[in-house]
Amino acid sequence: MKNMGIKLVVKDEGYDVYAPMEGQTWGYRYGPSVMVYDDKHADAWFASPGALGEADWFTYRHTDDGGKTWSDEVVVLTPTADSMDLFSVCDPAVIKFGGYYYIGYTSTIFTANGGVCNNGFVARSKNPDGPFEKWTGDGWGEQRMTEQGELRWMGKPAPIIYFDGEWSAWGEGEFSFVVSNDVLYIYYTKTSRRQDGTGYSYTMAATADATDPDWPGKIRQRGVAAVRAGGGNDSFDVVYSDEFGKFIAISTDKRFTADSMLAIYESDNGLRFRRCNELREKIGYMCHNSGIAGDEHHHVKKGDLHLLGYAYGDKWGYWGTRFHEYSIKKCNGFYSEKDKKSEERAVAAKPRKALHSINVMPKTTPPRFYRLREGESVTVEMISLDSTYSASPAKIESIDNYDRSVISADGDVVKAGRVGYTFADVKAGGGLTAEVLFYVYPAGFDFSEESKYPVDVAPTQDEYKLSLAEDERKQIRVLVQYSNGSWKETGDASDGIVYYGYDEELISVDENGIIKMKGKPGVTRVTAALGSFEVTYKIKINKRM
Repeated sequence: MKNMGIKLVVKDEGYDVYAPMEGQTWGYRYGPSVMVYDDKHADAWFASPGALGEADWFTYRHTDDGGKTWSDEVVVLTPTADSMDLFSVCDPAVIKFGGYYYIGYTSTIFTANGGVCNNGFVARSKNPDGPFEKWTGDGWGEQRMTEQGELRWMGKPAPIIYFDGEWSAWGEGEFSFVVSNDVLYIYYTKTSRRQDGTGYSYTMAATADATDPDWPGKIRQRGVAAVRAGGGNDSFDVVYSDEFGKFIAISTDKRFTADSMLAIYESDNGLRFRRCNELREKIGYMCHNSGIAGDEHHHVKKGDLHLLGYAYGDKWGYWGTRFHEYSIKKCNGFYSEKDKKSEERAVAAKPRKALHSINVMPKTTPPRFYRLREGESVTVEMISLDSTYSASPAKIESIDNYDRSVISADGDVVKAGRVGYTFADVKAGGGLTAEVLFYVYPAGFDFSEESKYPVDVAPTQDEYKLSLAEDERKQIRVLVQYSNGSWKETGDASDGIVYYGYDEELISVDENGIIKMKGKPGVTRVTAALGSFEVTYKIKINKRM
């Protein structure tokens, strides 16, 4: 059976699970991640717009009737203030094992050019709609013991897949997960540059032990799963077919064009994929960011609700999200609908109906945190966003779950206590809750940009692994903390970073931290210095990946 090819067949014209409402000029819910259950119940997560400078959030919906009707949506995951995912949570990928829903996502602190230098992150929850806790590098979420007892927060996230290539490349992210025989298969996009500056894009494979709750810290890289066919070939969403004993991946190709299609790939071992189908018939043109439904382990089997979905539309940011039912059949050889055309289907706006609040957040710039000096007070302002993302003031109902030695709250007024930081759960807008960060600094602390200077440096990762065969361009970057409380990740000489101490027979390092290999395997170290502050990295060069 494993040597037999497969093809996906789209069975119907489909329906829009999301379209902007009448009067909207933009709106989207792309990259659906869908989990189905034997009784035709299903959960679905989508990437949606953010607000106040955040690019994307995740929304959640549920169906009890096989997709005929869906619940009102609610925002379930957002960026964490002043952290490595401060810009966005993009590209949801959800799986359930070990009692948790895990949601993989893409984010960056490099907001230029629409978001580059992306990393991959993960959060988990006991419930499909949260609350989620994020992987922080050494555990899940943040826990603090105080005089009033244990406090638990979502936590500042650390990447589980960190992009160490040149910062101006797209980076790594767009996860998909499958569990098979207690092995977690992890798929993600990698878009980077070779040492000569030419670009490339792969779908990468990695694995982890699904029985280990701390699996994000123990991921094993397994190499290139597929070479993406140019910049128009989208990310993979992968399922495992119990019936056919194959891993099946769906992606869009020639995305955002009138010739767009669904491209299907298959794999016998889950590590190397080959293209087997190209589907256009019934598919909305200009499609992008697709997903395919699976069960809790992202398996598909007979009797399940077989759904696939994608975003589509010919106006940027004004997209419908369409679901189709599909079937899987045997197929000898490559199956292509090259003689077919995708459907030139306009996005049909949905009638404007009674709107509901889907998220609340603090009205701060930058989002989600306040900075105070000892003894100062601030009136916390919250906004509520409805399903069209229209914002309105939200009345604060409570402020709770915070360290009372750092701040105190009276109604909507927060007063600074001792120096430190704390998160707080702020409930507003009819019972929705946002996690808000409060920093307290010493009296007289200077927040100004004009007087800032570096006070510390640290590595995001302390080891770089290079391959002579892969020939990837890598960039050493450091996390710099400044005297005014700000920080950045940088490798650039323009920020004062200098590099020295490496074996010049193995590598050179230019003024912006770009490593150039000299053609020999080996190990060396590089020191990055900013004034009197230094951090040292191990550089390991292998013949192969």
